[in-house]
Amino acid sequence: METVQSHERVMNILIGRIFSRELKPGDKLPPERLLAKEMDVDRASLRVGLKHLETMNVLTIRQGDGIYVRDYLAGASLDFLRVLFLQAQEPESEWLVDRFILDEVWEFWIAFFPDMLKLASKRFTLRDLKAMMDILDTELANLDDQEMLVELELQTQELVAQVANNIVFLLFSHTCRPLRKKMIEIFFHSIDTADIKQHVETKKTLTRAFMTTSGEGGDAIIEQYRVVLGEYRQRLRRILFQEPVEASQNR
Repeated sequence: METVQSHERVMNILIGRIFSRELKPGDKLPPERLLAKEMDVDRASLRVGLKHLETMNVLTIRQGDGIYVRDYLAGASLDFLRVLFLQAQEPESEWLVDRFILDEVWEFWIAFFPDMLKLASKRFTLRDLKAMMDILDTELANLDDQEMLVELELQTQELVAQVANNIVFLLFSHTCRPLRKKMIEIFFHSIDTADIKQHVETKKTLTRAFMTTSGEGGDAIIEQYRVVLGEYRQRLRRILFQEPVEASQNR
């Protein structure tokens, strides 16, 4: 167990430094002896962590030469995001949860979630829709409990992913959960109870529509929801970047 924790520590530290550009593409890492001492891990654990990062296309290990940083944007795998996003939950990784990342997650979610919802809408059963309505009713009954609201919001998103029953959608959803959670927390903290209630009621209206609408009619409703998500992003951007309404709408 200690070995696993140690090699994950190596991965977390180096991914953090690479993501923050403390380590840049082409940089050569210090010798293993120095790295192990700095990270307070044994050489075996260090090598396991480095090998994982090489597999993720984050590092290049050249025998007899050294270890070099690769451009993660040019070739890193989804595992890079998984490790990176998980650090958003760690107190010592506050650098990760910055305004730029949160805005990009919103941008991704606006593109990603409605398409997942379109697929799920073709597979929703009445039991699924009832489960969704039950979660939304629980949200309405707990408008003053933001911690619970965040978890319930995540539940609605994950129910959609489960109903869509597509392995790529599911894995993407799992990968970005930590940052989705942070994104939702900031969103709920940025609006008052009346706005939260309106947000939940919007989701209830969408769910009811699925009970009576199908095909292109359902797709049109989902596209309307995409617009709503875009409005949420603009609201968040004004908070994160302190932009005036006009400036944020023109971007």
